Amino acid sequence: MSLISKPFDDSGVEMVDEIAQYGTAISKRLEQFRSRHQLRHDTPGGYSGIVIAASICNAMGDSIKRSNQEPFRAEYARAAETFFFEHVSPDAPSNPTPLDDCRSSHELIQVVNTLLADDQILPADGSVSLQTVMMALVWSALTFAMESLPPEQARSYVQQRILHGGSESARH
Repeated sequence: MSLISKPFDDSGVEMVDEIAQYGTAISKRLEQFRSRHQLRHDTPGGYSGIVIAASICNAMGDSIKRSNQEPFRAEYARAAETFFFEHVSPDAPSNPTPLDDCRSSHELIQVVNTLLADDQILPADGSVSLQTVMMALVWSALTFAMESLPPEQARSYVQQRILHGGSESARH
């Protein structure tokens, strides 16, 4: 995991650019999906930022299990601390979402899995490493979590969801 252990070597800088590119592409597609369903508010059954983040983490947990990446789970979780964004959404929460209400959506998990198979998002030729894909998912989960939670709480939430395999019991 060169990005984590040596974040400033030449390959790490290139990898960060790829992570940002793919993470942003995944986030944009998920935002388009949410917009089509016009359910942005933190309501039960809605697709708030934290619901999308939880769904990304669940899809990521499934991918980690299927791809024998368990030894790297903690590093993927720790990656949530390495991403810093210049600004948080202008509609950052004044009243954070209660974590008891943060459930993933089976439909969104399927959307995430479909996005990962879409060669318009990720090349189908295998030129993007699994590590880069996982880090892009962390990027995307973190950006959505920050819509519903203050940045440090969002980071902790994403970390815990990844560490616990995205299970619903990963709530604080």
